Amino acid sequence: MEQFGVLTLGSRLKRLSDYLFAQVQEVYVQCDIPISATYFPILKLLQTTGDLSVVEIAERLHLSHPAVSKQTTKMIKASLLEKTVDEQDQRRSSLTLSGFGIDAMSRVEPILQEMKFVLEQQVDFSSQNFMDSLSLLEAQVFNGSLVNKVMDRLAPVEIVLLEKQYEHAFYDLNMAWLERYFHNQIEDEDRALLADPQSNIVTIGGVVWVALSGTPAKSVIGTIAFLPQNKLATSGTNVGRVLKLSVAEHAQGKGVAQRLLSTVIDFAKNAGFSVLTLETASCLKSARQLYNKNAFIEMASPNKSHYQRADVYMEKQLRDAL
Repeated sequence: MEQFGVLTLGSRLKRLSDYLFAQVQEVYVQCDIPISATYFPILKLLQTTGDLSVVEIAERLHLSHPAVSKQTTKMIKASLLEKTVDEQDQRRSSLTLSGFGIDAMSRVEPILQEMKFVLEQQVDFSSQNFMDSLSLLEAQVFNGSLVNKVMDRLAPVEIVLLEKQYEHAFYDLNMAWLERYFHNQIEDEDRALLADPQSNIVTIGGVVWVALSGTPAKSVIGTIAFLPQNKLATSGTNVGRVLKLSVAEHAQGKGVAQRLLSTVIDFAKNAGFSVLTLETASCLKSARQLYNKNAFIEMASPNKSHYQRADVYMEKQLRDAL
């Protein structure tokens, strides 16, 4: 439909609306939430304001009176709402959340927070042209299942060693990160290392971990790797290198990066390493905050970086923790 421009605006908005309603409903089903996605505006309004009549609900939501009446009748039958007749005026009645409805809205709240995070990422764009913006929004929303992304954020996260079945995801996650921040600075060494982590990391003494989430199928939402380095000539201490830390955009803000980094730190300590090093870029503010929080100190690099984009070298001392 995109090729027909603004003439298909209504159809495209309906397509997007239908898809989002279906995806939200699937999230509710998987999380055993007993409400319909179409009920949410009315439920949220009543949760916020308390008792309202059908007329008041229609006015506040800018919906037609028949549409609200039809929806609230279904919600009463589903035991989500209770209807109270005004003792002073039998013609007037008000609606309020039932005890069952209150419980349902309480249970759905953490799910809504994760859904909000995913959707805000998908509409985080700017454009002077509305149709261009709509195309970008559609591309974001239809790129991967909203259900899977929300469930990834709700499910527990497990850090495991890289297996063959996760190598493709290891490549995709890290390439997506490079494309987003450094699309003009992706080097052959990046592609070679990501395409074959077993040969380029594991077989030379390194370790790769992935963060898994989602049920029942597990999806990779994060990666990190460790490589042993040569001993520092001046001190003879064992040095390890942190690399390829990435977290899927929809899974950020849940502490996944911290868990991955902690896994490497604990591994290096237990393996007898004295120093951990890493390279990053000054433009990656969140990454810098994470490394600072974990006592990585910016220092002058002893060697020239392999990567043009890497303008920050950091070290963390592990010896005191041994």
